[in-house]
Parts: sequence; C-alpha cells; structure tokens
Amino acid sequence: MTGRAVTRGAVLAASLAIVLPTAAQEAVDPEPLRQRTLDLVNAARIERGVAALAPGPALDEAAQDHAEDMLEQDYYAHVAPDGETPADRFRAAGGSRWALSGENIARCTGCAPPPDTSRVEAFQEGWMQSPGHRENILDPGFDRFGFGIAGGVDRTYAVQTFAGPGEADDGPRLDAAGARAAALEEVNRRRQDEDLAPLDASEALDAVAERVLDARLSEQEMPEGLFDLLPEGASGWTSLTVRSASRGGSGAELSQGDVVTFVEKLASGGARASHLGFAAAARDDGRNVAVAVFGGRD
Repeated sequence: MTGRAVTRGAVLAASLAIVLPTAAQEAVDPEPLRQRTLDLVNAARIERGVAALAPGPALDEAAQDHAEDMLEQDYYAHVAPDGETPADRFRAAGGSRWALSGENIARCTGCAPPPDTSRVEAFQEGWMQSPGHRENILDPGFDRFGFGIAGGVDRTYAVQTFAGPGEADDGPRLDAAGARAAALEEVNRRRQDEDLAPLDASEALDAVAERVLDARLSEQEMPEGLFDLLPEGASGWTSLTVRSASRGGSGAELSQGDVVTFVEKLASGGARASHLGFAAAARDDGRNVAVAVFGGRD
C-alpha cells in the first residue's frame, strides 16, 4: 500500500507494507538501526548527487512515537485514529511550521523478532523501489532525517521522517537588491496588462517595507501608523498601502520564481500608486516573506 500527500510547508508522506511469517515479541533498540537507516538513505542520495541528510533528534522523536503508536493501537496509516497527522507530530516535536517535512512508513507482519539491520535494509529496499517513498528519500529540499521502529509479537513498524527548508522556485538566486528589481519589473508588467502607469522605485518605501518585514519575521503585529515608518525627511506621500505574503517550504534562498509568485499575491498597487517599495527574505527553516509598499504622491 502506498500513498503520498504533498503540500508546501507541510508533509510528504508515503507508506509500504511487507508480509512475512509470524514470530514472537522482543524489545527493540532503535539507535543502531537508526544509524544504519541513515547510512542507507545517505548512500542513495550521494549516489544520485543529492546532499546527505543530518540526524534530526526531533524527527527521531516523531518517528519513534508514530511507530510505537501504530504498534500499540494496531493500525497502519499516516493519520492516527485521533486525527494526528505527520505535520502534527513534526510540530509537536519542535519542528517549524514553515519547514517542508515528510514521512515514509512500513510494516512487516510476521517478522522474526527483534528487528535487526537486515529488516531495516529490507524496508529501505522496498522504499527505494516505490516512486513515492524514493521521492521523499531523494528530495533535495530535505536536510534532516529521523527514524523510529517498534516490534510486537508478529508485527514491526518502521517510520522515516524528513525535514528541510524545501527548494526555491526556478530562476536565478537573488539578493535584496535583485529581489527589489525583479519585483518592480514584475509589478510593472502586470500594471501594463491592467493599463496602469508603471511605478518608480523608492528608497523611502523600501525602508518602510524593510521595517514591516522585520515585524513579520519576528511575529509582531503589523505596524499601524505607516506614515510614521517613513524615514526622516521623506515627505509628499499622500497614500501608502502595504501588502505582505509568506510561503513555507520554499527554500533558504530567494529566487526569481519566488518573487514572481509573491507579486501574484501582492497585486499591482492600483491607480493611486506611483512608487513601489519592496523587501523580502528567505529563512533557514524554509519560510519566505515578502512585503510590498505602494505609495502615491499628488
């Protein structure tokens, strides 16, 4: 049985079932099996030119909890009977809500206890033969890995968990100045389609955008007095409109494609606007935030 759910800033999930003859219960020490599984995953990634994953204690916790829960409650699914999802488990273990995370699960019915390296090697082989599981294992947007395993009288459950910032959209990577230039170009392209006059860049509005961006990144309330955010000496503005957007699982760098996507959400400013300020940032956890400030002068 396989399945895969995909969302930005959430979870990629896939599952695998293996059936073997029945055997008795024994305790499982996950640590050596966890290391072996990570070695196998990284060997597969390196072979295909993908960066190796680092151990993730929070991901180990989420994986182990799910493996044990499936064993204790006798079910086999990404979503627990109480409705808990892979994203819920990842966040409960301290994972960022903006990161891209993923989960592979596997079950062996009738495996000889206790689970050993040959069992995790068999699970890994099965996962690699399934496109959905393999996509999680080889996803370059992941940089951390976790593993959990739990064995019962005649059942063994294994869980791989993954997390990372995701990947930036297509196009060249941009610094702050490049992002501003790309945003202005894209906004003006949209304004041309709407028969609106093009906007000019504004360092004063860039400064407002930077201050609003800082507030968004620190999870503060959006400033209310927008005119108070203008730099000293900046005068003549008769209208200011601020729009902002966030994306998760979007990589730790801004790209041309990210800026285009943001502009689609931020609109083009309307007929009153004559200038644009723009600021954007990409965080290590995959959260990308953009702020556009549309200003008008009489």
